[in-house]
Amino acid sequence: MQLHYKIIFFIFLLLVTIQAQLLKPGSFQLGPTAEGSVDRLLGNAMVDMVTKDYILFAGSGYGLNRTYDGGSTWTAFTSKDFGGKNGITAITFMDDSTLWIATSFDTSITDVGELPAGSGLSYTRDNGRSWSHVPQPIDPRTVTDYKPTTTNVQNLIFDIAILDSTIWIASFGGGLRRSEDMGSTWHVVTTDGIPFSALDYLNHRAFSVMSENGNLWVGTAAGISRSSDGGNSWRRFTSKNQEFPISGNFIVALAYQSEANTIWAATIETDSTEIRAVSKSINGGESWEVVLEGVFAHNFAFDGQIVYVAADEGLFLSNNGGESWYTLPPLRDNQTGEEILSTIFYSAGVSYEAGSNRLWAGSADGLATTSDNGNTWQIFRSFQSTRRDDTPDVYAYPSPFAPSEQGFVRFQYDISRAGEVVIEIFNFAMEKVATIRESEAAPAGGSFDRSARWDGRTSSGNIVASGVYFFRVKVEGKVSWGKLVIINSGN
Repeated sequence: MQLHYKIIFFIFLLLVTIQAQLLKPGSFQLGPTAEGSVDRLLGNAMVDMVTKDYILFAGSGYGLNRTYDGGSTWTAFTSKDFGGKNGITAITFMDDSTLWIATSFDTSITDVGELPAGSGLSYTRDNGRSWSHVPQPIDPRTVTDYKPTTTNVQNLIFDIAILDSTIWIASFGGGLRRSEDMGSTWHVVTTDGIPFSALDYLNHRAFSVMSENGNLWVGTAAGISRSSDGGNSWRRFTSKNQEFPISGNFIVALAYQSEANTIWAATIETDSTEIRAVSKSINGGESWEVVLEGVFAHNFAFDGQIVYVAADEGLFLSNNGGESWYTLPPLRDNQTGEEILSTIFYSAGVSYEAGSNRLWAGSADGLATTSDNGNTWQIFRSFQSTRRDDTPDVYAYPSPFAPSEQGFVRFQYDISRAGEVVIEIFNFAMEKVATIRESEAAPAGGSFDRSARWDGRTSSGNIVASGVYFFRVKVEGKVSWGKLVIINSGN
């Protein structure tokens, strides 16, 4: 990359730092690597998901997951299947059931460090049996009518929308683009009539896009735009150009609730005069109501009149148009006891089954689902069972573990009978720093996967220093040893 373009994309870093929360959540780097049917997910941080009838597709930084049966069985798709490199950044369906995904990866740039890069789009017409790949849209250097984006570095796709048969993408360095030929060619679109330049104009840095009833909505780093004529003309909404405006100009997500004819937007502050919140409109954007102030929302899902908001602060729901909100309590699997240990939720979706609707919640620590309005939950996480011959009796993950960022480290083991599990953690000098005790009930039959958690603190409540730690675990009379690396940003 030439120096000129290094400077352009280095300036983009301010907003990318915020968006990194969406693209690189702290997921556990354990999971299946083989293609085809698996009994665990690829990744634990579900950054986006889409449902169609009873089918769920959920994407993480490690690939795409699909289930037809409420999570009883899973099929995983990786780069080897869909062609795009590494993780999923966006998913959507066309009306003909064609599934589109966007992907990205990290790349190292001299004098800058690790930066995200777009690896294109892929689509399947047969629910994943075969795929077609579309390279990341970039411009030739010969473009003169606007400032071209000639690299995929920091040019990655955050959202995809379909209007009629036209594919629209919202990309950071690449802006808003459309394709009328299934991705063979792309055209840059700006919503303010100014020739495209992602360097010069915040409104050209696109983060979200959606369609509803023939309208196209685009969220950028400088507000929301709506077009009712396929992108030929636009109406803009910002935090300052209306009597009842949106709360902030950085638009992370857009969604349409058809049953309530409501537009929902995750509106984040870009300066001190704005606030992060959720903004909603029941009149096509002519006025907005601000709800959930102080919440960093990532995505929305709807079940009739119910709206779900996936946010950094938890999973919220409202059944009265946002007048009041309920925060879902910590989610726990009623059968296994497995818990979602993070408050951060990136995505949500509702699938429809015979006789019931199923809510899916994608957190930074796994995927949860309920089909009885939250009375019982099932948790799905990516890990290797210790019951397998190729795994140790006990292991800890993630490792390295950053307590201030990841919250908890898990110790994975399995049990076949009731009893106490004792985990002792030692520093490099073999001084004991913490002890964890778990009382395990007898499993229903055979052996069962279990995990214990540790927050990285000593018995006196202090976060341990960075370094190598050892753990001693006693399960059903058997002692196992292991090693754990801890990294703290403060030391």
